Amino acid sequence: MQYLIKNTQNDLTADLISFSSVSLQDIEQAQLMKRIDHKFLLNKAQLNEIIPELYHDFYVLTINQVSNHNYVSTYFDTYDLSMYFAHHNQRANRFKIRQRIYNTSGDTFLEIKHKNNKGVTQKIRVHLPEKIENIPYHYFEFVSNNSIYHPMGLRPVMDSSFFRFTLVNKQMNQRVTIDTDLAFVSGREEILLPELVVAEVKSAKSDIDKTIFEVLRKQGIKPTGMSKYGVGMAMLNPTLKQNLFKQKINHVKNLCYAC
Repeated sequence: MQYLIKNTQNDLTADLISFSSVSLQDIEQAQLMKRIDHKFLLNKAQLNEIIPELYHDFYVLTINQVSNHNYVSTYFDTYDLSMYFAHHNQRANRFKIRQRIYNTSGDTFLEIKHKNNKGVTQKIRVHLPEKIENIPYHYFEFVSNNSIYHPMGLRPVMDSSFFRFTLVNKQMNQRVTIDTDLAFVSGREEILLPELVVAEVKSAKSDIDKTIFEVLRKQGIKPTGMSKYGVGMAMLNPTLKQNLFKQKINHVKNLCYAC
């Protein structure tokens, strides 16, 4: 599957430069591999209203003098798309397996996300020396030990690309990732969502900072679940069963068309 690299992005430099910056080393304690996640959907006009309200309480992650980073992901699934249907059917115990390329740093990881029946998300990953098309044999044990799937039964089914900036609260126990310029690709099919913004608040389970929630609430933005993988696959493949994604897809379209 061809890797998707977007060449354009909304220029957020003027907005992000007003934040104090932190490095990857500074925020090691805020990596939060085990955490509680809350997602929010908004558009860029709403994002422009929200950003100035966060300058005082958050840092922005900066790598190589860049704060808005391009991520490219390849999602793997079974031949009968069992991970897609686990998300569609809202199964409490579910996985995502993906390759993620961090273009600013040049790093590539094979990542497994597991959301358990208590709503806690855990991510584990292993560094890849190069990009992969399929899961190599020497990573079979990593996948088998950390998921319910056998790597031989997995194949790449969708690429995604987006730009992300990451805010970290001053207590270093919460991260807010804000994704823009989303694109989904599968084969020759492509979906571009340049006005959509996906914000995800990742908090330590034991101590949740409410600042970002109050800022979003004032704008009338409520938490809502959205799997990029699930919605992307549904939009790219209209014949897939997607009854439970339709309301989410309509919400995404409404946000984009409202811009």
